[in-house]
Amino acid sequence: MTAQAIPVRRMPFSVPDTADFHPVYLAGNAGFSYAMTGMGLYVALLEPFIVKSVRRVLDRVTDPGLREAADRFSRQEAQHYQQHERFNTLFFSRDYPGLRERYERLRGDFERFLAEKDDRFRIGFVEGFEANTTQGALSLLGRGLLRHPATDKALGSLWEWHMLEEIEHRNIAFDLYEHLFGGWPYRALMCWRAQHHMATFIDDVTAIMNPRDIREFGDICRITSKDRTLRLLSRAVPRVKSMLPGYSPHRYELPAAVQRLADRLTSQATSVS
Repeated sequence: MTAQAIPVRRMPFSVPDTADFHPVYLAGNAGFSYAMTGMGLYVALLEPFIVKSVRRVLDRVTDPGLREAADRFSRQEAQHYQQHERFNTLFFSRDYPGLRERYERLRGDFERFLAEKDDRFRIGFVEGFEANTTQGALSLLGRGLLRHPATDKALGSLWEWHMLEEIEHRNIAFDLYEHLFGGWPYRALMCWRAQHHMATFIDDVTAIMNPRDIREFGDICRITSKDRTLRLLSRAVPRVKSMLPGYSPHRYELPAAVQRLADRLTSQATSVS
């Protein structure tokens, strides 16, 4: 893994005005929008946990290339959560009853994982999340939903950048887990645990936000039964794949469009290191 393969981009994103913001902001689809809102709230707390978890084991990594890649992985993740913290002001500004409380419960989960769990658990949890987001990122970018005419440009750009970098660092958590611990059964267990943890939070956030938004904005915010079915499938398939004994992110063949997006985002960044 070369340093150039995981560039740390600092992006000049502008957060939309709260007054102009609509909760159905991705491809005009309510289910998709609420899922990504929940994900944005989740990663703002998960990714600091990732950075701290990886930093705790760096001195035990004997492969210099992996150590360098893990450092860059952490630095990409730090940029992600800082940007999501800025965009999440859009959701907190609407004062959804119970949203802040659920968010703080999530913060407590990650604080407890850092205080009470061991490195194997933490790196396994990170790998379980990364195994999911690699698959989700390839799907989202391939379907073009983040550049859909009905997608808010600012949020679409934020997620394009985030998904691209999830693909760029897709191997690191897997390689760290294999290098330091290994063992398929435990890795599979942590894939299930991490992805279930994330899905539960997203469902809770949707349940908090959606009824109020329907009252305020109407049926455009209503999540259809079709959307709910697609959400279940979009979770089940990556989860099963990531839990299989032969899973490895090294096996993905990336479409040429991924490199074109990487080049474009690098050119737009205020700095790259």
